[in-house]
Amino acid sequence: MTVRLECRGCKRAMKNPTPSGYGPVCARKRGLTPRKPRRLRTAPQPKPATVPPADDVIPGQDAIPLFYFAPTLDSL
Repeated sequence: MTVRLECRGCKRAMKNPTPSGYGPVCARKRGLTPRKPRRLRTAPQPKPATVPPADDVIPGQDAIPLFYFAPTLDSL
């Protein structure tokens, strides 16, 4: 046999009586139990816009040109 008491705040029947005598909703309203933490909803981050290649670019030619690293007469 289950013991049913009523909430001291709203007089509803409680299946699980608490020592304070208040149900879970009424206890939260009166500050007897901590509130449930809110989940923060983050907005989806916008994806960066695609940049079309320039007209004078040849596909696959995105490496650094090697003439910057070529030995010169001063470096010998």
